Amino acid sequence: MPLKRPAPDPNQTGSPSESSSSFLHPSKHFKADINKALPDIKTYIVQGKLDVQTIAELFGLAERHAGGVCKDATEADVIITAISMRRRFERHVPWGVAKNKAVVTPQWLRDSVKNGSALPCGKYVAIEDLHETTVENCPECNCKSCACSDGSSTAISLTSPRRAHAHLPSPPASPGTSTMRQHREEQSHVREKREVQIPANLLPPDPPIPTNLQKLDHTSRYACQRASPLVCMNQDLVRELDIIRQSRALEGEERSALSYQRALSIIKAYPDKIRSLKQVEKLPFIGVKISGLVEEFLDSGGIAESQTIKTSERFQILSLFSSVYGIGPNTARRLYNLGLRSLDDLEVYYGVEREEIDVPPDEVVEVEGKPPRQEHGKPLAREPHEHEEGLSDSWIRIALGLREDFTKKIPRDEVEEMGRAVMHELNELEPGCVSTIVGGHRRGKPESNDVDIVFTHPDAEKVKGLCKRFVRKLHKRGMVTHVMHLSGFHGHNPLRTTHWDSLEKALTVFILPQSSPFYRGTRRRLDLIFAPPQVYWTAVIGWSGSIMFQRDLRQWAKDKLGMKFDSSGITRRYDSKEIHPKTEKEVFDLFGLEWVDPTWRNADA
Repeated sequence: MPLKRPAPDPNQTGSPSESSSSFLHPSKHFKADINKALPDIKTYIVQGKLDVQTIAELFGLAERHAGGVCKDATEADVIITAISMRRRFERHVPWGVAKNKAVVTPQWLRDSVKNGSALPCGKYVAIEDLHETTVENCPECNCKSCACSDGSSTAISLTSPRRAHAHLPSPPASPGTSTMRQHREEQSHVREKREVQIPANLLPPDPPIPTNLQKLDHTSRYACQRASPLVCMNQDLVRELDIIRQSRALEGEERSALSYQRALSIIKAYPDKIRSLKQVEKLPFIGVKISGLVEEFLDSGGIAESQTIKTSERFQILSLFSSVYGIGPNTARRLYNLGLRSLDDLEVYYGVEREEIDVPPDEVVEVEGKPPRQEHGKPLAREPHEHEEGLSDSWIRIALGLREDFTKKIPRDEVEEMGRAVMHELNELEPGCVSTIVGGHRRGKPESNDVDIVFTHPDAEKVKGLCKRFVRKLHKRGMVTHVMHLSGFHGHNPLRTTHWDSLEKALTVFILPQSSPFYRGTRRRLDLIFAPPQVYWTAVIGWSGSIMFQRDLRQWAKDKLGMKFDSSGITRRYDSKEIHPKTEKEVFDLFGLEWVDPTWRNADA
């Protein structure tokens, strides 16, 4: 089939002859394909730590001189990355995939193209842990050019080297078989993507900022001034106290529950093993009642009240009911008082139909109405106030139907795979976005109940409406099966007359694509949060938790600085002026606090 000359670039000035000269003649294109240095080598380019110009350069070299750029690392022969740390690299490529590929630095591609054939990978290994496998999987150096090329390679080569060099992660489709109007739209899209530059302040610091534990005070009344590890020296005592806290919360005794929460939070940060009551008597929030419980634990290794509660049928059933997404303490008590005692009873009560659960709706269902009460940006105990609606019964039915999947913990590597999968889809929809996986994962938990991800884009206008567009895309791809809540931006509400913040968010049921090495067919809870760039880091802090750390951070801002802090921003109370720190560290600096790494923010049990 003869090649069709592409339409001229509508933005190019000059005579028609000058315009047409910017494209290679078909005969020149055929010759260029024959002379490819790496015709049979497919590459995958990890964009982390690369600037826009370098990304454009590498994509240009790979498209013109190699077998092209793959969208999935599993399909590539060579993975090109400027990242040298395994932990950061695994944010982009699963380790199991990387061990079966040659993982090299960008210089390998440059030098191989200059050499005219693939060079040995030994001196270009990007990550030292992958040195042996990279050498083993290095492509053969005597690759022969092939006169035949696939349609996509031919089409991309129709553009001039200057334009190929400007290609960004997802090059537009070939203009060779498109109409003039389509070609203009595609070239406009290329220019738009080329202009996307991610400011350094929207990227996490590399290397991470260390926490100076010597400057943190474990006796402070504010959890945001204490170092709280994931597992502390007195974890058994903390667990015993937390059983009592849970019981108080389930019974609606919120003030008592908060007292226990504060006590176990201060014990969580205690740096030494507690062997004597004198060690804790003068700590904040340790009153007569808590002191007695601590003394009992030191004497017997347990707390009688905790053991009684744990074996109580009522506590066990209320805990079981409230573990269902959408059911909080108030609803759990109501269901218990109706005589329900098991999840099977709940299924009958809510009329769960398996067919309804297993076959998701054809269209994304947008749930409008009042959302659940918030704590550090997340639904608190999944329970709204009495005057709020919360999730409808239809979504409780879905949660019950999916409870077997929802009760399975999500390992860290699967959490990160979910992050990579959604970012891959988002970059196709809106290039230039950045994201942070927050929640317990960011605080170092080995397993998570659900996954929370905060997104933004350097252009605030492009963030507006992006959440709904993205959810529809994921739904169309089969990666989002149900949407529990889907909200757009609300006007900033400095007086906090409502509990729901002003960020766009979607609470979804997510499943990894079958092409993922982590695919098991298990459905997971995934919360997507979209923040404007000016409040990105406050959103990240707010959604990172823990609950007690966030509560005390808000209290500190109020007590010490007369400010209001939540995941949607920082506001000066006396005049409602918004303050926009540019980095996460700057939030702590603004509040006059020592930096606390997320792994030291585990102020809950």
